[in-house]
Amino acid sequence: MEIAQYIEERLTAQQKWYEKKASANKRVFMNNQTTVIILGALIPLIVVFEPVFKMDGWTGPLSAVIAAFIVILTGLDKLNQPQANWFNYRANEEMLKKEEWMYKFKAGPYRGVEPTEIDKVLVERVESVISSDIARFAQAEYKKDKSKDKHKPPGGKKTASGPTEKQKSNNGG
Repeated sequence: MEIAQYIEERLTAQQKWYEKKASANKRVFMNNQTTVIILGALIPLIVVFEPVFKMDGWTGPLSAVIAAFIVILTGLDKLNQPQANWFNYRANEEMLKKEEWMYKFKAGPYRGVEPTEIDKVLVERVESVISSDIARFAQAEYKKDKSKDKHKPPGGKKTASGPTEKQKSNNGG
C-alpha cells in the first residue's frame, strides 16, 4: 500500500469519522442541556402564573411531568455521556490532523527521519492514536460492567426473603 492510499483510506477517513461523531455528540449534548434549562425555567413560571391562566388543579401535575422529563433527560445524558464523547472524538480528530501536518512539513517527530522511514513513522503514530482510543473505549466499557457488578450481592441473586442462595447454603438454610 502506498502512503497516499493510506492517508486517504485510513487517516482522512478516521478524521472524518471522528469529526462526524464529535459533531453529533456536541449536538446531542447542547440540545439536552438547552431543553433541561428551558423546562427547568418553566416550572416556577407555571406555579407563579397559575392564577393568570386559571390552571386550577393542573399546576402540580404539569410541573411533575416537566420535572420527570428533566430527570429522564438528565439521566440519559449521564448514561450516554455525549459531552465526554464530544471532547474525546474532537481531541482524537485534532491529534490526527496534527500528525498529518507534522508529516507534511517534516516537523516534530518527522524531522530528520530518513525518507525511507518517514512513512512508517506516520503509520505507527496514526495507528497509535486510533488504538489508544479503542483501548480507552474498552476500558470505559469494562468499568461500566464492573460498576453493574458492584450492585449485585456477593454469592448470587437475592431471593424474595432476603439472603442470597450462597448465604442460605452456608447457613444450612
